[in-house]
Amino acid sequence: MSERHAKTIRLSETVSPYGPGAIVDILGQSFIVPTGDKWPPARLRGEVRHDRLAARLNVQELWAAPTTADPDGKGPGLELTRFPGWLFCQVCRRMVRWTKSMETGAAPICAQDTCKGRLVPMRFVAVCMTGSHLQDVPWAYWTHRNAPSECKAEDRLTFRTSQGRAEGLSSLAVKCEKCGHRRSLGDLRRDVFAAEGIKCRGAQPWEYTPFDEERCGKPVDPQQRGATSLHFAKTYSAIDIPVVEGRATVESDRIMGHVFFSAMQAAPENLREGLALQIAEDLGVHTDIVFEVAGVGLDGTADRRAVNSSLQAEEFEAFLAAIAGTAPSEAFTTRLETLPRGLGAGADAVIDRISDVVLVDRLRDVRANEGFTRYTPEAALVEAVPASAYEKRWLPAVEGYGEGIFLRFDPEAVRSWAALPAVRQRGAAVAGNQARSLLGARLHLSSPEYVLLHTFAHILMRELAFTSGYSAASIRERIYCESDGDYGVFVYTTTTDVEGTLGGLVRQGEGRLLLPALLASLQQAVWCPNDPVCMEAEPQSIDGLNHAACHACCLASETSCESQNLLLDRALIVGSAGVPGFFEPALEAILGQRL
Repeated sequence: MSERHAKTIRLSETVSPYGPGAIVDILGQSFIVPTGDKWPPARLRGEVRHDRLAARLNVQELWAAPTTADPDGKGPGLELTRFPGWLFCQVCRRMVRWTKSMETGAAPICAQDTCKGRLVPMRFVAVCMTGSHLQDVPWAYWTHRNAPSECKAEDRLTFRTSQGRAEGLSSLAVKCEKCGHRRSLGDLRRDVFAAEGIKCRGAQPWEYTPFDEERCGKPVDPQQRGATSLHFAKTYSAIDIPVVEGRATVESDRIMGHVFFSAMQAAPENLREGLALQIAEDLGVHTDIVFEVAGVGLDGTADRRAVNSSLQAEEFEAFLAAIAGTAPSEAFTTRLETLPRGLGAGADAVIDRISDVVLVDRLRDVRANEGFTRYTPEAALVEAVPASAYEKRWLPAVEGYGEGIFLRFDPEAVRSWAALPAVRQRGAAVAGNQARSLLGARLHLSSPEYVLLHTFAHILMRELAFTSGYSAASIRERIYCESDGDYGVFVYTTTTDVEGTLGGLVRQGEGRLLLPALLASLQQAVWCPNDPVCMEAEPQSIDGLNHAACHACCLASETSCESQNLLLDRALIVGSAGVPGFFEPALEAILGQRL
């Protein structure tokens, strides 16, 4: 395998996790994926058609990353940028500031004739705390900051391990071999750059611009290059469904048909709210619904929650049409399944709470990347494809083909359970934490109904990973809880191969196999190895956005969960002291005892 061919990522990874702005490690080398304006021209990319998703994101086209067709890697592939630019030799420890002109296509090698060791990236980078910019740590300046001499040499730096009793970062240091001054990496505290006058240069690593503090000049923070806070992708997913004239579609058509709708989408922020108010008044709807249909917020960027809600409401209508037998489509092949009764009171009680099962033998799923932020999710959004006067608005996307299982929960059963005071009280704790959380706007609105469905999807995915033949990381979820009475869970898997997946998951949806899987997943959820701590703990995880949920019982792979493993509570399924679980009566019948 040639070095050049090794510097590639799979097509399915170019939206997430390695979309524009993401750092990726490849065989010990570190690269960053550039934004779409640095990608090869459209004729070398692959078009992804999904009009519904493109319209919601207010773009004209969706394009897949270019692929490398020939085996030696010389085709028009996606060119990655080496980052960090500062490298050090694994043998002699000499540090080198790598530039684009030094690239040969091979792994960097130390230039010292007596060494020729391999160069590897430095561990730390500097991230802008507000503007989502990223840059190298200015190692020469930082190392000599408190040096007694006037030395500023950057070609004599070495990365050393300190001798003695120091541990962690304090045992690592950068030393200038010219003046002898050294500085420990233990000094890389959050506020050190601000105190020493190091500011953001206002650019991304693939933007070869001269240093200019006036481009940004905001504080920067040292972070390890593998930190998750360096890249928060803003991605969307939509299933290719047949056109269904449902409730959401009718209302959307009315709003989109208003004479001011197009003007509102394109209007500047100071005019957008007034136009939305006029549309809402004319049609007798709430302004939030107008913004949801438009897929933009007051600032003109796509509102994540509104876009996802709109897409999933339409998908739920398609599943209802499939239940009614009126949704035939080549890309959305469905069939109804019936869970067998008569296998016990507990099994029948579970069936009473799940009104319909739809097996999707073939589906097409499209994911698109709108942009990313760094340091915090609320930092300035960097567009995945900066606007251009010479090109239509487009976004990076990838399509996958696969299969899945849809379960619709009985709406009356969910309503009556969610109305119980103890259930509402438990759900209110997480909902209050979400309102105060910086991550809150990126997630679905918390409610007992949503948390129930979301947690159920996780325990079912864990069970299906043992029986379907697919890894836990390849099984994904979609939760439908956008309107009162619309409660559903869709568990599915896809691959970028146009032939789709092999049918192992959808086979597990057949009644004789699905019912045992449901019963097993519910029984597994009754007890967690970390109980009683897991079940009885106060709201936990990030900002208290989980209740009874941990890695031993509910958390799933990052690629599987639509809500970052948050808004989960096992107690709402199986029950706990003072809180009735939705499936608690069924579990009592199965286990023959009071839970």
